[in-house]
This record gives sequence, C-alpha cells and structure tokens, in this order.
Amino acid sequence: MSKSRIRKLHESFLHAFRGLRLCITGERNFRVHMTAAFYVTAAALMGRVSATEAAVLCLCFGLTMGAELMNTAVERLCDKTARGYDSMVKDAKDIAAAAVFVCAAACVAVGFFVFLVHGALLTALRFLAARLWLLMLMIVTVPAAVWFVFFFGRKQ
Repeated sequence: MSKSRIRKLHESFLHAFRGLRLCITGERNFRVHMTAAFYVTAAALMGRVSATEAAVLCLCFGLTMGAELMNTAVERLCDKTARGYDSMVKDAKDIAAAAVFVCAAACVAVGFFVFLVHGALLTALRFLAARLWLLMLMIVTVPAAVWFVFFFGRKQ
C-alpha cells in the first residue's frame, strides 16, 4: 500500500473520530444512547446473555447511534442551508429524527425479548443481590451518568 493511500486512510479515520467527538460533546441525545448502551451492556454481562443476544444488542447500539449521527448531520446541514423558516427543512429534520425513534423503538423491543422474555433481567438482579458491592457501584455511577448526559461538553 502506498504512503498516500495510508495517509488518506489515516485522514479518513481522523475525520470519523472528529465527527464522533463533535456528536459526543454537542449532542445530548447521543450521550443518552451511549449511557443506555453502558447500562444495557452491564445488565447483559450480569444477566449472562448468550453470544447471539449480545451480538444483537451490539447491532442495536450501532444502529441507534449511527442513526443519531446521521440525524445530527442532517440537522446541521439543514440549519446551515436554511434561511429562516422552511417547511421542507422542517420535514427533513423531523424525518431524520423519526429514523432515530424507529431504531430506538426496535432496540426497546430487542431488550424486551432479551431481558424479560429470556430472563436476563432476573438473572442480572440475582447477580447484583449476591454482590451488594457491585449494586452500590452501579448506583454510584448514576450521578456521573446524569452529569455526562446533561452537562458534558457544555460551554461555561
């Protein structure tokens, strides 16, 4: 592989990580999805979900966060190009937001089957009940999660 191709690949990754950073620092809803993914992952580990269920949960995280990234891109592009109120811009932004909603709703359905129907939630709760220190640790993370969702990236 030539140096110029490696450099272009490297630059592509840098741009992608910059976009991810922009979304993490500037979009509260993206931080909500990240926080939900953290707690769902913890519950999945404690609930001893199968490898297939874990893979489906990972797909859900990627799908929802990817949709949120695209929604943010659409919103920013629309805000940049619109001069005043434009019903087409409003429609585009609403449709992009609906795409995130549909992905999130599908993830809730997956979570219902994995955690309630297959019993992973009950297994996770039993796991925590046997390890109260871990339950306390999870509770202690909640204020940090709230700060991350609502205050991270805000300019003072």
